[in-house]
Amino acid sequence: MTAEQMTARINELYHKSQKEGLTEAEKEEQGRLRQAYVANVRANLRGQLDNISIVEKDGTVTNLRDKKKAQSLSKEEVRRTSLQRRDDLPAQERTRYSRDIMKNMTSRACYQEADALLVYASYRSEVDTFELMKQALLEEKLVFVPRVEGRDMEFYRITDLSDLQEGYRGILEPKAGRSYPEYLLQTTHVLMCLPGAAFDRAHHRIGYGGGFYDRYLEKLGSSKDLGKIQLTTAALAYQCQVWEQIPWESHDMTPDMILTEQGCL
Repeated sequence: MTAEQMTARINELYHKSQKEGLTEAEKEEQGRLRQAYVANVRANLRGQLDNISIVEKDGTVTNLRDKKKAQSLSKEEVRRTSLQRRDDLPAQERTRYSRDIMKNMTSRACYQEADALLVYASYRSEVDTFELMKQALLEEKLVFVPRVEGRDMEFYRITDLSDLQEGYRGILEPKAGRSYPEYLLQTTHVLMCLPGAAFDRAHHRIGYGGGFYDRYLEKLGSSKDLGKIQLTTAALAYQCQVWEQIPWESHDMTPDMILTEQGCL
């Protein structure tokens, strides 16, 4: 029965009930039709709300369906969903978005003033960072790339992209060299660019599950010399990885800013 037929039959039964009354079978039918009608109205309303998007003050767009969904998902489910969204972006779009994100990054004071750049070597569908490394090296900034060492990681200096080789899980890592802590006293403005699976507007971050950046920043923060340094942390992500709200824990690090192809949070 179509929605129009259902409405017509409900009206027919109503008018009959007012004039001559309904049989027991008709009363049962009326009850079933009313329940089905209410269920259809709720489903249609839910569908309309799911397709409503809100333009935030910063110009980004939030879908109400995603907001509601994120609140009911676990951390692992949000991670998996975000990574799938990132992987589903066409390669040409990822290339264009990465270029836009890098332009945004290099135009910011935190990059221009930085004398040291701590940056991940992009892997698979992550925001590409190799052009950023090249530019920083040309500008004679100190460039450091992470290398996984057991349960932890350390950033080591590179002077050329050829200093990178395949390492942890196939990700490019520095062959060898001096670690960033050895250069602490030579730096005053440091920019760390980090990846992640999912982010939200409050800057909460869900990483890949290894906790490498959380532990590294905790260790770096305990250095007595870090107080002399202005450290800025910037997460690089596509807009499809940004949620209204994601599950988070008190020990999770929150970057100072999140750069996407649509701007900066």
